[in-house]
Amino acid sequence: MPTPSRSRTLAWPLLLAAALVAPSAFADTPAPDLRTSLSDQARRAWDAAKQLAGASDYKGALVEFQRAYELSHNPRVLYNVGVTEKLLTHYARAVDAWDKEIHEGASQISASEVQELKNAIAIVQQFVTTVQVTANEDDATLLVDDYTAGKTPFAAPVRIDVGKHVLKLTKPGFVDGVQNVDVASGTTTPITFKLDPTSKTALVSVSVGGVTNATIYVDGRDVGPAPFKGAISAERHTIEARSPGFVAVSETVDVQYKQPMSLVLTLSQERHFGRLHVVAPDGADILLDGKEVGGGTYEGVVTSTGGHQLVVRKNGYQTYSTEVFVADDQTRDVNVPLNHEVSTNWVAWGVGTLVVVTGGIVAGYFIFKPTDANPFVGDITPGITTAHHGIRF
Repeated sequence: MPTPSRSRTLAWPLLLAAALVAPSAFADTPAPDLRTSLSDQARRAWDAAKQLAGASDYKGALVEFQRAYELSHNPRVLYNVGVTEKLLTHYARAVDAWDKEIHEGASQISASEVQELKNAIAIVQQFVTTVQVTANEDDATLLVDDYTAGKTPFAAPVRIDVGKHVLKLTKPGFVDGVQNVDVASGTTTPITFKLDPTSKTALVSVSVGGVTNATIYVDGRDVGPAPFKGAISAERHTIEARSPGFVAVSETVDVQYKQPMSLVLTLSQERHFGRLHVVAPDGADILLDGKEVGGGTYEGVVTSTGGHQLVVRKNGYQTYSTEVFVADDQTRDVNVPLNHEVSTNWVAWGVGTLVVVTGGIVAGYFIFKPTDANPFVGDITPGITTAHHGIRF
């Protein structure tokens, strides 16, 4: 005797499948008992779903039916998933579940079961329409009223219930795109999303010439060895290349959002040299670090890694000696004013002269010293001249 096609599959009370479809009276071949074909975990989820549905808790029943499917991957479970979605007035989701059963169970379900599914789809199809979703970012998740509907890019229009909805497209690292839509039956509504990144960046490539072991710095931060390739925020940056023994090179650039940039920085070896220019009196000998390098003037290249001993000498002048430092790639000017030597002979001669003069004074003192040491006795009256020993007073 033929067996009803869904009698074993829909073995829970209050299931309103009869109101949704007009099932075939009999299946071509008896369908296997769905419950007994499930694993223990899937069977427990299936039983819980039936109990919840019997209590009119369709949201809870939907969760358990979906769990039973995920545990078993048995496409026949999707029939009850679709019925429960319909009872929750999620018509597009019901169609998605039944359509998925048709495709996944092509080799497992009978022709009568396929027809039941198509009939169920036809009944609710009037409440379902589609939207054509396009976006500027792939692998973004579309949510319709917080229900996940798939990821971009979509190969076909997305089913959606007729009416008002909130569509949200989300992707890590991007600001969510949200649109409120009101869709009607019989038409496909185009929906376009343009996601903006939370941090706008561009791909920047930096290569370095002249050296093989350079390090790249972005705004003073070490970002790794050259060549560098990575996303940098869309703003002004200073990009620098450094390598031991080479002069660091940097360039300030304006990075534009989504506009790739390539930069080449060329390093040159460090130069620790400068020029020394010495001007001295004519005929003077100039010695640098103990080596005679010129007379009167000198100009040449010297290292800038330390000081240099400069000596200038000339007969009749005091020797000039100092330490000079020269900066990298700069010229140091040194003007040397020599002072005349001071002779030591004039000191002795002067002393001798002093002695002679002093001796003369002493001698004169004794030569011209008067012999009469007796004091003069007399008086002097103003206005009266008195002669005494031929001397006038």
